[in-house]
Amino acid sequence: MIKFICTLFILIFAGSAFSQPELQPLLDTQRKFEKMVADDGMRAAFLKFLGDDAIIFQPEAINGKQYWDANKDDPSLVLSRSTTYSDVAANGLLGYTTGNWRLYQKGKSEGLAKFGQYVTIWERRADGFRASLDITIAHEKLPFSETNQPSRGKQSRDINKRGRSPADSSMSFLRTSMSGARLGGAYEKFAADDVRLLRDNMPPIIGKKKVVVAMNDYLSIDFPKKVALFQAADVAYTWNPCQFDNSDEGYMKGNCLHIWKLRNKKWWIVLGVFAQVPTVNEPILKTRPKRRAK
Repeated sequence: MIKFICTLFILIFAGSAFSQPELQPLLDTQRKFEKMVADDGMRAAFLKFLGDDAIIFQPEAINGKQYWDANKDDPSLVLSRSTTYSDVAANGLLGYTTGNWRLYQKGKSEGLAKFGQYVTIWERRADGFRASLDITIAHEKLPFSETNQPSRGKQSRDINKRGRSPADSSMSFLRTSMSGARLGGAYEKFAADDVRLLRDNMPPIIGKKKVVVAMNDYLSIDFPKKVALFQAADVAYTWNPCQFDNSDEGYMKGNCLHIWKLRNKKWWIVLGVFAQVPTVNEPILKTRPKRRAK
């Protein structure tokens, strides 16, 4: 019997709805962060723009401020980020940015650089937007480039006056991923048509049909002990430790992030991340069975 322990942290913000131009302050903050990383290094930038309770993954979830307080920059390394997509809640209080990252050594060949994707969750606070979660995956250099495609105000927005919560949808997604439908079936039921999926060692998977095909063989093998959920108006996100089984790739574990969007009275996944945590299987020593004493 699976023991179900779910911790929900729900932030539902009341008040008048902001228009989509509220996305611009979030993008301005992202650009300031990127500039500070380039000018002053990763440590200074993260310490300035992370919230006090922000979560990062190294590779397990830890407090971001405490991590960067205890670690120094490698002055030979430079981090570069470029935003490919961004969105903000209808009330302007919660948003996210996602895009490419590149880590390279000053004066070294591009062939030594590392590449991947990032997702940063931003919360609007008294002193402006601050990052509450930052997660990354790594992959080879992409043979193509994406341009920033922020969501604009012309799109219809559900300001969620009735306070619809994504909790039921997120729990149903987890249960479906453990059933015969597997993870592909869970995405088939809850993913938006324009969903983006980020996984280690793979380029971004864009579009519901491609995501379903990519995840059809994955089965969730354990219900997460903790599921954190944050919501503001029509945007929410959930993150939790996750474990999957695949007959070709075997057992894998990591951290899963899903960003949810309320559209036409239903919550849909618009972005998913599986950041894998390396697993080390201890060798099993083979010994001869002991003979019974006569």
